[in-house]
Amino acid sequence: MVVMNVKFNNVLSFYNFEVNFSYASKLKTSLIDGEYLKNVPSFRYKKLNVFVGSNATGKTSLIKCIWKTLLFLTKKDKVFIVDIFNLKYDESFIEIDLVEDNTQEHVLHRFKIISNNKVEDIDIKISHTYVSLSTKQSSRDSYETKVRELNKLEDNYIDYLECLNNSGMSIGWNMILPATEEGFDKIRYAKPQNEEERFTYENILERVFKTLDPSIVNVSKSKDANNAYVFEHENTEKIIIQEGMTISAIPYLSSGTKYGINIANMMFGIKYHQNGIYLMDEQFSYVNSEIEAAMLSTMVSMLGDNEQIFFTTHNSSILSLGFPFHSFYFMKKSFKNDRNEISISCGSDVENRNNVSPKTILDNDIFAIAPDLNGIFELGEAKND
Repeated sequence: MVVMNVKFNNVLSFYNFEVNFSYASKLKTSLIDGEYLKNVPSFRYKKLNVFVGSNATGKTSLIKCIWKTLLFLTKKDKVFIVDIFNLKYDESFIEIDLVEDNTQEHVLHRFKIISNNKVEDIDIKISHTYVSLSTKQSSRDSYETKVRELNKLEDNYIDYLECLNNSGMSIGWNMILPATEEGFDKIRYAKPQNEEERFTYENILERVFKTLDPSIVNVSKSKDANNAYVFEHENTEKIIIQEGMTISAIPYLSSGTKYGINIANMMFGIKYHQNGIYLMDEQFSYVNSEIEAAMLSTMVSMLGDNEQIFFTTHNSSILSLGFPFHSFYFMKKSFKNDRNEISISCGSDVENRNNVSPKTILDNDIFAIAPDLNGIFELGEAKND
């Protein structure tokens, strides 16, 4: 499953907001292999999508809205999506284009979701349209051509459960938000399906933790506690971390090291292609920038056919890794129309040359996303009374 396009209106701080994850022109060279559907090479999508911006510019909100939409389409219950609707307005709107891949065919789906935002009884209507893609060797199908067919189809809004039950679509994802977000403060370990692989979950967990903290000498599955691992630290007693513990309750380890479990879970899922869509938000805030860059590069290299990762960062060195300009999105929040609105721009909108780094866009503040620091500087300039 691949996300191709999303639109949000009156959803959190997104108003008439759209972001596209396709790219029209084939690149001569790229560090990312296979940025197209395996059986339809002309249907190109962005495997890596990195969201860059200052604090409170909507990076986490965007990741959350994509995830909540996928969750709603899978769980078929409005309880999973109503909390992102902006109830200050009479109506909220979501549109998402997804490509489903299976052994028989590829299908481009479009779901349109409308909520009436009545606090006492929120009513949701859905429109579902779709077109099949040709997998013949001569196929020239692309997102740009097939989306025209979608746009010509009639939007028949019906009861959301009936629509979702009839869609027959399977969606898989792996989602990690910061521990400050509700439901993401608990330790959860990945569930290995085959421990005979060369890199077992235990091995990946150990490699991640040793990288984050060289004082950790060994990681092993606990023989005494259920769903727990033992982390041997050279300066302390063995640390037993059991599933269900809160991240903040883990003793001795630094804040960055504690997030190692989430990072290892994501790397394990990508390594063995367990999910398809991977959403990772603010897991490296306390981690050395070189480590973050190395781990993101590794995750991208492990992505399989028809897989995709969404990633947020404050680390500008990520932009110097040599990934295509189209992999980077720059976000900002501005006060307009008597409200704070989030906007987004793609690096490839202004540059695509291989001999230029996307970091130049950030350094030159081409999209005007640099934070306003005048209020802070004025504190230093003002003389004490």
